[in-house]
Amino acid sequence: MPLTDTSINIGTGHKFGLYDPNNTGAVAIMTITSDPLSKEFGLTVEVTDQYGRVVTKRYDDTRNKITLEGTILSAGTPPAIGTTFTYNSIKYIIEKVDDRGVNNDFRKLSLDLVKYQEIALA
Repeated sequence: MPLTDTSINIGTGHKFGLYDPNNTGAVAIMTITSDPLSKEFGLTVEVTDQYGRVVTKRYDDTRNKITLEGTILSAGTPPAIGTTFTYNSIKYIIEKVDDRGVNNDFRKLSLDLVKYQEIALA
């Protein structure tokens, strides 16, 4: 039986749930429960004057980082670090894989992914 949307929105609109635009909450290997996204610069350089005061600061080489966390599907196999992984139509490089299990819960998977500004992933 398909799920139906029974939500009611009143007031100011806000984003809800995962970054996944289709709201599937799943990829081929896991059901995603969390997907925090951050953006940062890989290069920051300061120039100071003779008194040590910053007079110029340059920011360069933007990076998008995301950590996908969730439960491994029964047929899912954790991917290898250094390989690519596509989420929300963006191709990332896998930098870290955490595969966690306990004796009274499903296995959890966490993937740390990064997308560099100047690296085009085919």
